[in-house]
Amino acid sequence: MNNNSPRFPPRYNSTYRTTGPPPPTFSMASPIIFSNRSEHFSIWIVLRSVQLTLSTAYSSLFNRDFYTYNNVYLFVKYLKLSVLLFVLLKGPIFFTKLIIGVVNYIGLVRLNATRVMDSFEYFFKYYLNFNYFLLALYSFFDKDGEQLFMCQLRHQDDIHSTCYSENYSKLPSHRVEHEQDWFSTYKNLYNFSREFRLFIKRYTNVYVLNITMFISINFLPEKISSTVLGFIAFQTFLDKLGTVVSILLVTILQMMDVHYTIRVLTTFYGAWNLAEDFLIPYFDRVQFTPLERKQWLNTRIGVIFGIGLCYYIAILEIPLISAVLYSNAIFNMGFLITTFTTEMPDNLKDMATWSITESVWDGHTEFLE
Repeated sequence: MNNNSPRFPPRYNSTYRTTGPPPPTFSMASPIIFSNRSEHFSIWIVLRSVQLTLSTAYSSLFNRDFYTYNNVYLFVKYLKLSVLLFVLLKGPIFFTKLIIGVVNYIGLVRLNATRVMDSFEYFFKYYLNFNYFLLALYSFFDKDGEQLFMCQLRHQDDIHSTCYSENYSKLPSHRVEHEQDWFSTYKNLYNFSREFRLFIKRYTNVYVLNITMFISINFLPEKISSTVLGFIAFQTFLDKLGTVVSILLVTILQMMDVHYTIRVLTTFYGAWNLAEDFLIPYFDRVQFTPLERKQWLNTRIGVIFGIGLCYYIAILEIPLISAVLYSNAIFNMGFLITTFTTEMPDNLKDMATWSITESVWDGHTEFLE
């Protein structure tokens, strides 16, 4: 691997079943050597998911039924939030640039300002991008996101004569009401919301992984860092692409600049993490057991990854409207969720049986049609 480039290259059933905090579902593959390609993760499934996500986002922009007073109000609200986050996250970079410029101008220290700032921006864009974390964190304190999800879900019910929204609304919500102070609200969320605990664990895992890659590249000998990154990449894709394709992919990445390995790994984990964020409104009410939830995600991994990939890249490249893009993803998930799930029963007593069968999805052939 070329490491001579700059340091930073340019529930369901909470009533019927009680379980402790589930193990984190966001983790790298086990350290195995041989594996077959997953039938749930293929280039065709991912491409179909990307195509469906883009077409849904495009069509929703030109659907007059969605231009209600409330939706326009929410658009303005999320646009303001986008600008606020942009200033909050880009402000430190701007002031750092200003300080470096002043220091260079008065001659106190001679720094390569361009190189320093490129490194600084690269670190906070790829290794430690807080934009996604803050957007998902805000969604736990914002009920409007679920309203957008329900708006699209009701629209699909009207078109296809289904009962997704009606049956979904019957399920109890596990959201926590706001307390007088943020600390009490956070404490209640962590204690009573399984999705919030999983959210914290997922982002902790992804940031630890990113920092591990950063330390490996910048503080370890080239051969060791190359081995570490190769191992991470191999274990990441082994159970999805199979042994042969994973070896080929890692070999190609090893021959390229280290920047591409970082981009591939951070994009994969970032997109998957973001896709799980978009499913929070669904999992907040449909409380699968930890095992059922894991199976539900594993059998839909290609579809969900394609959705997350579209919005991950969009938010990464257009951070000025990040909250608008995030809210649009939650909104369109109201349609997308109907393409890879079945209607939940209207009787809560049947949910235990339904959740078992729903956790395993075999509709990939129909999805590709």
